[in-house]
Amino acid sequence: MKKFAVVLVVVVAGLVAFNYSNTGELTLVPSFSKSEEERAVLDLREDFAASQKQFIQAHRTAGLSGIDTSAEAEAAVKDVKRIKRDLEKLRKTLSEEKAKRIAGELSSAVRAFEKTL
Repeated sequence: MKKFAVVLVVVVAGLVAFNYSNTGELTLVPSFSKSEEERAVLDLREDFAASQKQFIQAHRTAGLSGIDTSAEAEAAVKDVKRIKRDLEKLRKTLSEEKAKRIAGELSSAVRAFEKTL
């Protein structure tokens, strides 16, 4: 019986950890019904992550091989500026607390990234 209880606790903890890594929420069962506002903010967050990755990769490539990757880096910076503009427009129209919180976190991340430039 103890072994079953231990296995059950491990499975539940693994499920909660998996859901937290995917949704950012500590839940046993993830909520797949996201509002339009939340989806819009999450889309911008994904775009920002991709642009940030592109910028870092351009600098890594330039550092390792000496190839001029300034065009790739500049494209990533332009994308970040677009994301910032879109986020500011979107934040004015948000009404849900969760979407506002995610937008605030994204705005902070964008500002921090811009400071590193």
